[in-house]
Amino acid sequence: MPERPPAGPTTDNPPGVASADRRPRRLPLVLILGSLTALGPLTIDLYLPALPQVSADLHVSQAVTQLTLTAFMIGTAVGQLVIGPLSDTLGRRRPLVAGLAVYVVAGAVCALAPGPATLITMRLVQGLAGAAGIVIARAVVRDLYDGLAAARLLSSLMLVSGTAPILAPVFGAQLLRLTSWRGVFAALSLLGLAVLAAAAALLVETLPTAQRRPGGLAITLRTLRGLLRDGPFTGYLLTGSLGFAALFAYIAGSSFTLQRIYGASPQTYSLLFALNSIGMVATGQLNGKLLLGRFPSPASWRRA
Repeated sequence: MPERPPAGPTTDNPPGVASADRRPRRLPLVLILGSLTALGPLTIDLYLPALPQVSADLHVSQAVTQLTLTAFMIGTAVGQLVIGPLSDTLGRRRPLVAGLAVYVVAGAVCALAPGPATLITMRLVQGLAGAAGIVIARAVVRDLYDGLAAARLLSSLMLVSGTAPILAPVFGAQLLRLTSWRGVFAALSLLGLAVLAAAAALLVETLPTAQRRPGGLAITLRTLRGLLRDGPFTGYLLTGSLGFAALFAYIAGSSFTLQRIYGASPQTYSLLFALNSIGMVATGQLNGKLLLGRFPSPASWRRA
């Protein structure tokens, strides 16, 4: 992540670049960055109650339908690796606006998809484009704040990203009372359009020209190579990755299991999913309180 812009006005800030005296007000900033952060979880979870309906409507198996989730997750992962360094080179606004615009178009194509191949491909594109909001929201925080102020704002964003998976299936299930799975994707496209309009109107450029770095992707790949050689980091990475793999196995299969085998309606499924999400958030908070300070840090391992 690049250095944070200087605290005071700088002569190298072009028009539209935020200096300390031109930072967005906190509430609009939290709402915009929170919306960008929530867009990823919403895009995953909003249509979960509709997965059996997608499978039946397109006449494909459960496994093929689940590829729409897999494609989105691959797109999100690759998109962050590409768009993050790109925003270090070009600034935050251009990659963000372009990514959101592509996200809106991809969502509209998903709503009109004639078959599974188109839907899976557009979900991949949606993930690639939606990654702009996820990675740039955090980069903007680092551009504008550091220390305790940055920690507080990032904490607010984490609260949003933790709440979105709880609410998204509930909203998606209610949408299914009024429309089909195609309408859910249309709603996602409209949501992306609203976030795009808000970001374009209210979020100024936060990375001055002097702070930008060329060759961002190459630098990022070299950094990642160095991190993968760090034993404790790799251990944490594998632990987190396996945990998320189990979580997404549940996400991909729970809709079919609860609705087709146990006969739950989309609305009942969404409530069960929300209950599980609340449990995961609560136990995650409890886990942090119980384990904090009970184990030595990686730095102490190296000293030992």
